[in-house]
Amino acid sequence: MAFEESPDLKLYKDGLPAGLPDPSRKQRRIWAVIIGLAIVSLLLMILNMAQDGTLAILAGTGEITGIIYDDLGNPSEAEIFVFGTNLSARSDQNGYFQLKGVPAGEQIVIIAYRNSGHEHAIHVTAGQMIDMGKIHFQTEDFLNGWSHTP
Repeated sequence: MAFEESPDLKLYKDGLPAGLPDPSRKQRRIWAVIIGLAIVSLLLMILNMAQDGTLAILAGTGEITGIIYDDLGNPSEAEIFVFGTNLSARSDQNGYFQLKGVPAGEQIVIIAYRNSGHEHAIHVTAGQMIDMGKIHFQTEDFLNGWSHTP
């Protein structure tokens, strides 16, 4: 601003005139917008990481799937547990099951049907899906254990 455009000092004899914008209010608004954008960016980044599996790798978890069949080749509904965790699932009417969030490393998967069950040792890799394949049981398996076909 040129000297000639400067306001007259008589305008300020009683202090600052009313109605001037508060510069700190503008700064607070700018910071609020910046913080809001940062939060939205962080949430979008976490959502993206969850969708592409990166979050599972960082969390050190994987996924287990498989299909359970009876001795006649029919899909069966059964309970599936990961020993030492609170993770469990139930296979659907097609025998398919899926367990997400399984801790990486050596795990024991227990498949139970009609008060009988069998355990399978499995290695879970962070961020990976492990397919146990087709798991068959025979009628006599209720007494002797299960069979597993990878």
